[in-house]
Amino acid sequence: MECAFELPELVNHNPFLRDLDETGYLIDFVGGYFVIYGLPYLDSEAGLQHGDWACPLGLTGPVIGPPADHQAWWRGSRPHDQQGRELRLGGGPNPVEVTPDLVMSCSFSYKLMDEQGALRAYQSFEEKVQTYIDTITTPAVNAYPQATPLRGIAVKAAAQGSPLRFPDTLSARYHLNDLSALMRGKKVAIVGLGGTGSFILDSVARTHLEQIALFDDDKVHLHTIFRWPGFIPGAIGKLKVEALAMHYDQWHAGIVPVAERITADNVIRLREFDFVFVSVDEGPARLLIVDWLSANNIPFVDCGMGLNRSAVGLSGFVRITGTDRAAFDNNRGTVRLPVENAKADEYRKQAQIPELNALNANMAVIRFKQHFGLLDRESDATSIIFDTVTFEMDRAGGV
Repeated sequence: MECAFELPELVNHNPFLRDLDETGYLIDFVGGYFVIYGLPYLDSEAGLQHGDWACPLGLTGPVIGPPADHQAWWRGSRPHDQQGRELRLGGGPNPVEVTPDLVMSCSFSYKLMDEQGALRAYQSFEEKVQTYIDTITTPAVNAYPQATPLRGIAVKAAAQGSPLRFPDTLSARYHLNDLSALMRGKKVAIVGLGGTGSFILDSVARTHLEQIALFDDDKVHLHTIFRWPGFIPGAIGKLKVEALAMHYDQWHAGIVPVAERITADNVIRLREFDFVFVSVDEGPARLLIVDWLSANNIPFVDCGMGLNRSAVGLSGFVRITGTDRAAFDNNRGTVRLPVENAKADEYRKQAQIPELNALNANMAVIRFKQHFGLLDRESDATSIIFDTVTFEMDRAGGV
């Protein structure tokens, strides 16, 4: 009699299956068989191939008990090691139709031995599955470091229909797909990819945004890597936008590096964006960009900080200002939107402040998500300043 259970129910009642699913294996339960698709293996010529593994489940309830035997089925050629030797998985040619679209070509019967060298049964279904996965895939992963058994990541990411390279499983789990979808189809720009701009990218690269454009013409210097999130090997000496775009392409397929400084000659390039993060440290450049954005009704958030050496360490503030013309008009020329370069500011001299760059970026991203309704907002303040000494927030231009 055909089993009435489906994969979601089995996943909910078997933590090991839940772990496989959440790790990124492409699994299914069809025709009474538990199936893992796309396992990498080596053929007889040490070439990389992918095959599908299946094991029948005789279930009387949703909890999977210890397996009755060592058998499993395989769709693909026989797996080999790096020396071209066939793996000793037992079994042989034995076609089995799981479904009309899934016909297994051979069987395996991989047996384990106890400490005395006697054959023993698998103690759990988890042990059986993990043993087969490790035995089949290890030679392939060792020979091809980019090979992965986690085919489910790419398949589920493609199915979500956005440039995000990983499936947004948490939004689905907590019924937040409607909110995460607010980012879909939107294009944003980050102008200035120093400490704050790079942390902004680190956050927004994990969303369903259609495009993330990076504007900066500077190179990565030694001090730069102290202000960026994580570590990007080989970044020093490269253009900032190229190093960051290559690194975060692992997260998001829509990142576009633009190795240009925004000036009066090219500021019109920002017209195509739905939102712009401004994280430059020069007052005149800030004035030009924010004035143009707000005059053209392009929402923005401008980031900045000021630090000075005090009697004990550094003291100063971290601020954001935006997102419309009122924010520009109300704050222009003040500490909330400085239009001249600081004369005695310690920021340029202090490399070890990634926590403040991250804070500044997080404040900016929160305001960005509030603008599009993903996060709630009560205050209509056009500028917010965080004091690093008192840990207090000061708001201006709103309630």
